[in-house]
Formats: sequence, C-alpha cells, structure tokens
Amino acid sequence: MAMTLQQMVDEVRAAMEGKLRVRGPSLMAQIAKAGRLLPRRVRSDASYLAQAAALAQNPKLARTVDMARAKQAHRRVLGFLSGIDLGAQRRTAALNMIASIAFALLVTGAVVLFVLVQRGFV
Repeated sequence: MAMTLQQMVDEVRAAMEGKLRVRGPSLMAQIAKAGRLLPRRVRSDASYLAQAAALAQNPKLARTVDMARAKQAHRRVLGFLSGIDLGAQRRTAALNMIASIAFALLVTGAVVLFVLVQRGFV
C-alpha cells in the first residue's frame, strides 16, 4: 500500500507529538519548536516533508515533489523518533536535578564549615 504525502506528514506529526511532546498547527511549526531536539539531518528531512506537502497542495507543483526522497525522509525521521525513550529521558532529568541539589547542599555545607573554622567555633 502506497502512502500519500499527507499520510506521511500526519504520521511524522503524530510521532513528534508523542515522542518529543512538541505540538503545533503544522509540521513546520513543530520542527521550529523541536529545535535542537532534532539532529540537523533529521530536521532537514522533516522540513523537506513539510515543504513537499505544501507543494502537493498545488496540482502543477505536485509533480515536482520527489516521492523517493520523501519516503526516505519519512523513514529517517520515524527511525530517529522511534529510538527515543521517554522513560530514560525522565530518569536522566530527575537524576540531574537530584545531583544539582546534592552539589548545592555540599557546597553550602563546605562554606558553613569554613566560616565556623574561621570564627573559631570548630
């Protein structure tokens, strides 16, 4: 079964919303919001899909769309997005927050100890 260009765009939009939590009225808006969450190559492939979908709206310009490149771009974007693990991202974010709090407490304790030694209390 051959997918239409709009079906490819819809699938990529749904995957970006599900994996990256990026919403927007169009694929281009989602790509802009995703920013650096997408590697340059994946971002350019997603942009090609969005531009091709815009061209496909016009019957004369629709013939200029390279469907082989669109399919390859679709595959690459979905391949990247399928490799994203939301659970691992959440765990990493939680561990980074815990580590930063622990570091702040350690530095605060060291400063308090230093002040107590300087004033002769310890």
